Amino acid sequence: MSFLFDLFAVDHRVRALLGQTMAGVGLRPDEYAIYSAVLKAGPLSISELAQVMGMPLTTVSDYVRTMTGRGHARRSRNPADSRSYLIALTGEGAAAHQAAMVGFVAAIDRVRQALPLAEQDLVNALHGLDDAVRQVLEELAAEDRRQQRAAGGH
Repeated sequence: MSFLFDLFAVDHRVRALLGQTMAGVGLRPDEYAIYSAVLKAGPLSISELAQVMGMPLTTVSDYVRTMTGRGHARRSRNPADSRSYLIALTGEGAAAHQAAMVGFVAAIDRVRQALPLAEQDLVNALHGLDDAVRQVLEELAAEDRRQQRAAGGH
């Protein structure tokens, strides 16, 4: 049909795979992804985390609220911007991530074995697709702003 349809279908299969291999590990696959981003790039602000994850700020805020409620993350003042705060995993959060990693690694190792192409080629293609989607989103946002200005001018 189209590569966007294929991507939609693959996304759902990946969710099913990770749901199966990560069942009972303490974090859902989506939570594991958020914890991974904070662990790798943190500490970072909610807006930075939203940008990394490609998610709306409100969605990321919900994840952060859950993480801090569990004692898996802590907030600290952002020295670069006193109006925001930085998120980092606590020791308990890092341990939860480590425990959930077992199921993730089981899934990714099996997928790597089944890949019909070099993993780096796949990563490069996905990054190229991400760049294209970001560009189109920026163009659409700019078009919306122009339309709103034009509508407000009447």
